Amino acid sequence: MTQHQGGLESSLRAAVAERVGEGRFGLWFGEGVHLGLDEDALEVAVPNAFFREWIQGHFSGNLIEAAEAVTGRTLSLRFRIDGEAEPKVGSLIEPQPADERRKPGVTVPLVPTPQSPPPSERPRNQGRAPRRLDDFVTGPCNRLAHAAAREMVQSVGASFNPLVIHAGIGLGKTHLLEGIGHALRARQPGLKLIHGTAEGFTNGFLDAMRSNSLGSFRSRYRNAEALIIDDVHFLAAKRATQDEFLHTFNALIAEGVPIILTADQHPKRIAKLTDELATRFLGGMVVKLDAPDPTTRRAILKAKAQARGVDVPDAVLEYIAEHLRASVRELEGALHSLIAHAVLTGKRLDLNLAKSALRDTIRHTAQAVALRDVERAVCHLFEVDADTLKSDSRARSLTYPRMLAMYLCRKHTGAAYSEIGRYFGGRNHSTVISAEKKVLGWLRDEERNALLAGFETVADVLAALERTLGA
Repeated sequence: MTQHQGGLESSLRAAVAERVGEGRFGLWFGEGVHLGLDEDALEVAVPNAFFREWIQGHFSGNLIEAAEAVTGRTLSLRFRIDGEAEPKVGSLIEPQPADERRKPGVTVPLVPTPQSPPPSERPRNQGRAPRRLDDFVTGPCNRLAHAAAREMVQSVGASFNPLVIHAGIGLGKTHLLEGIGHALRARQPGLKLIHGTAEGFTNGFLDAMRSNSLGSFRSRYRNAEALIIDDVHFLAAKRATQDEFLHTFNALIAEGVPIILTADQHPKRIAKLTDELATRFLGGMVVKLDAPDPTTRRAILKAKAQARGVDVPDAVLEYIAEHLRASVRELEGALHSLIAHAVLTGKRLDLNLAKSALRDTIRHTAQAVALRDVERAVCHLFEVDADTLKSDSRARSLTYPRMLAMYLCRKHTGAAYSEIGRYFGGRNHSTVISAEKKVLGWLRDEERNALLAGFETVADVLAALERTLGA
């Protein structure tokens, strides 16, 4: 970038920040987003399609105004995803007259009530301070969910509502919920926020029916100014409770009350959840937390060690991050165990101690992945049997999962192409090579998934399979 271009981008960024606010600017226009001029257009380079769609939908007017203020000209707006040669169709936005431009991001804050919430509506985990969004270590596995959590706080539900965060155990759902609750209260002291679990809602509803106090129960929930519910999948198969929650949900949404939910999987994949509830949950924003990648695992461990005030050598952090991959909770538990071991034995906290203290933990959690493990995971997710998966059928409903299985076997088992081919129906090595290339192409192109409800992309499907494998 030339000195002139660098100065121009700095001026553009300053003008945009002035219009959208420093908080939102830092969230959506960080180091991965660049601004520049391309002929008569303001070009916005973004890291992925989500950022393009979000910025385009919420900040287009601000960007056009900022460019006009800096250049003195009315420019169109062009988006480009880094790595793509040309902007995608529909990414060019013509400027509108000033009086027709909408001001995205303008929200009306909820009016706080003077009284504090009763004990039953206070956040859980009262034995310690709630975790904060600023303490949440981000990486490719969770950056979108963290950004969505911040946006929920910033807009108080005006940008999207509800926010549904889904993930397996120990990947950070509760941390995000506590962080959102803490930030909402800091933003609006006295906010009547109910923070609980779906199990708590169910038990409260049943108690209210037994004691003939449904009116009081409904009033408590439906007068909330923010609702945070963990483990909403607990409602599955409980029809009466789901109906009650649906009415509560609809009443709050109608009043613009922010609702934040977590589940162990995508709403569309929660068995015995009514279509009415699943549809309502999909009306806002649904985001997923994946298992952390190696870089994020190391960053999490480093942050946890610093929070404990313990200087842990990089080699030890690397060792733990390499061998424990399934969840954040697993990483944190191993680190705390190691620190306690060093304190209790008086030994130096080094790599030798880590290998000794964590030997059993690593042996029981880092099991090797076999071909049959991949086959079992794929068959379970796609609801097919092993013989059908290995058959000669060329139906897309079978070739698609078969290619994913071959790709995962190559990635996680160490088996040769020929061995994988033989395992999946006596195919040759070139078939496996072709399947691997096909899947890599899908990942590169962010291919949309059209076979499994609840998964948006092929990457989402693979992430679910790899969680099953513990990879």
